[in-house]
Amino acid sequence: MALQITTDVVTSDGFTVQPFAFLDIQLYQLFSRALITYYKDEATFIAGGSPVNVPNLPSLVNAELTASEFWGTELATLIHNKCITAIEEVTGAGTCEIVTL
Repeated sequence: MALQITTDVVTSDGFTVQPFAFLDIQLYQLFSRALITYYKDEATFIAGGSPVNVPNLPSLVNAELTASEFWGTELATLIHNKCITAIEEVTGAGTCEIVTL
């Protein structure tokens, strides 16, 4: 799974993109987080291209999981949804969605 932002954002280089976001999910029982890396698009990510810097979007989201969430069956979806919430605080409601590769 990954995230697709469906609205334009501006990179630090001044380019306008609708970035594809990949999460590096780090799980620890007491503390879990997702590092978010943004790419120009899905094809750039798949090809191993360089990420883009989007300074106004979050690059780290603390998941703040309960024990039942941590050990639950929907952990990956839950963390992706927490990242969507953080991204949409900047981009607006309904502008980010989970995609599968």
